[in-house]
Amino acid sequence: MNKVIRFFDDLVDRALALILILLLLVGVYFIYDTAFVYYNASAARVAYYRPGSEEAEAVAETKPLTEDYVAWLTLDDTSIDYPIMQADNNSKYLNMDPYGDYSLAGSIFLDSRNASDFSDSYSLVYGHHMTGGYMFGALDKYYDEAFFDAHRKGELIVGEAVYELEVFAMLLTDANEDKLFNPQGSDKVFKVAEEASMYYREPASEHVLALSTCKDPGSTTRTVVLLSMTYKGGQ
Repeated sequence: MNKVIRFFDDLVDRALALILILLLLVGVYFIYDTAFVYYNASAARVAYYRPGSEEAEAVAETKPLTEDYVAWLTLDDTSIDYPIMQADNNSKYLNMDPYGDYSLAGSIFLDSRNASDFSDSYSLVYGHHMTGGYMFGALDKYYDEAFFDAHRKGELIVGEAVYELEVFAMLLTDANEDKLFNPQGSDKVFKVAEEASMYYREPASEHVLALSTCKDPGSTTRTVVLLSMTYKGGQ
């Protein structure tokens, strides 16, 4: 009888040990998976492709960005330093990186209804909201008015053209706000910005770039930062 009891005790111990090992392996996998997602979302992963960098040409030959690449966006004093992609729909780059590979972090992308050369008076760009300031999670910085006023500059490179960017409005709005989320409704943008912005400053031009991201998972609330675009010249 004692042998039977010991046998079952050993069996239970081994089963518990196996369960603990499996839980440990699952935990390690999730840690690795999360780290991989955030690595894919980091600006450092694509920094070599930034126009004008010494490595851009050489790196592009080994693993090029897809043909959907249209511009490069940088906002000073944030982690936003990414290529902008554009497809013929607004779903493709939700879960695809700039190389064309699957990625939960997706890419920063221009609304499919906009002109790819940013010649529209109002261009709308989207990006996932990720913690740690990755992707457009960095737009959260502009909720702080002191940061908003002290860090308003950026740059947009479109082919050979370079535009100086200046943040002029910060809004918290609904994704169904047609005046902001319809690139053809740009004539209403300044009115909405003045009336509904948390912070608003006089724009440097009427050529506008809008950056949009989710406020919370599963919510239709969006953080929108509006920037004026001023042509600086060619590279």
